[in-house]
Amino acid sequence: MTPEDTNIPLTERLHSLYAELPARERQIADFILESPGELALINANELAERTGVSNATVTRLFQRLGYQSFDEARRAVRELRAAGSPFYLAEKDGTKPGHGISQTLAGEMQRLEASLAMQSPLTVGAVCEAIAKAPTVRVAGFRNSYFPAAYFCTTLLSMRPNASMLNVAGQTLAETAAGLGKDDVVVIVGLRRRPAGFLNLMKTIAATGCRIVLIADRSVREAPAHATWTLYCAVETPQLLDSYSGAMAVLRLLALETMRKLGSDARHRLADIEQLHDTLKDLES
Repeated sequence: MTPEDTNIPLTERLHSLYAELPARERQIADFILESPGELALINANELAERTGVSNATVTRLFQRLGYQSFDEARRAVRELRAAGSPFYLAEKDGTKPGHGISQTLAGEMQRLEASLAMQSPLTVGAVCEAIAKAPTVRVAGFRNSYFPAAYFCTTLLSMRPNASMLNVAGQTLAETAAGLGKDDVVVIVGLRRRPAGFLNLMKTIAATGCRIVLIADRSVREAPAHATWTLYCAVETPQLLDSYSGAMAVLRLLALETMRKLGSDARHRLADIEQLHDTLKDLES
C-alpha cells in the first residue's frame, strides 16, 4: 500500500505510517483516528489549534500521507460521510453523556417529520393503488434496508395475497424475480449504504416491465431513473448510526393507504388470518 493510492482511506494511510511519524504529527494522527468524521467539520487552522501544533506541521502530515493538501483529505472524508460510513459519521463527542435519550428523541422526531413531509399525497395514492391492484408484489431490501423491507412485506401479506420478499433465504434473485410482468409491482428499499449490485438489480427488475417503487435517501444516484416512483426518506443524523424511523413511517403510511384502497378485501383477509391464529393457537392469548 502506498499513500499515493487515492483509493486508500485516510485512516488506513495514518495506520500504515503511524510508526514513522514525528511526535507532533502523531498528535494530529491520534486526534483524527479517535474521531475521523470530525475532520470533515473543521479547517486546517482549527485542526492545528486542537492538536497543539503549527499549521506547517498539519501541511507536512497530509503531504506525507499522499494528499496535495489538507482540503483534499477533508473532501475525501466528506465523501465517506455522505456515503453513510458509520466510522466517518460520528463527531468526537457523539457518544458522550448528554447525547442520550433527549438527543435521540429529538433526532427521531426530526427524521419522522422530514420523511413524511417529503411525500406527495398524489404519489402516495398512485403507489398504493398500484400495490393494491397488482397481481404480484415483491419487496426487496439489503443490509440495513432489509428489516424495513421485511416489515412492509409482512404487513402487506396480512391484507392481500401474493406478496413476498424478492431476496429470500435459500433462493436466488433470479428465481424470485422470474415471471414478473408489467402489471406487477416491486417495492425496493434502498437506504444508504447500498450493496455494489444495487443499480444492476434496479435495471434488471425494470427490464421485466413491472412497476418499481423505490424507497431511498437523498444520497441515491442513477437508480431513480429506473423506478416508476421514488419516495425519499431522511436517514442522516449527527450520531454514529443512521436513523430508520422516517423510512418506517413512510412504509407504514403506504401500508395504511394500501389497506384503505383494498377496502373489504383487506378486512376479509385479516379476519381469515385471525381465525387461523385461533385455530393454530400460534399467538399468546
